[in-house]
Amino acid sequence: MNPQELKSIMGSGLLSFPITDFDEQGEFRPKTYIERL
Repeated sequence: MNPQELKSIMGSGLLSFPITDFDEQGEFRPKTYIERL
């Protein structure tokens, strides 16, 4: 796959990333986790 093909594929789809419930120090934030559920 060349760069242009990759650009076309990425531009036509949904790019997603995991939602994390951690603060800037890496601590788990249960409140935001519960709110999203």
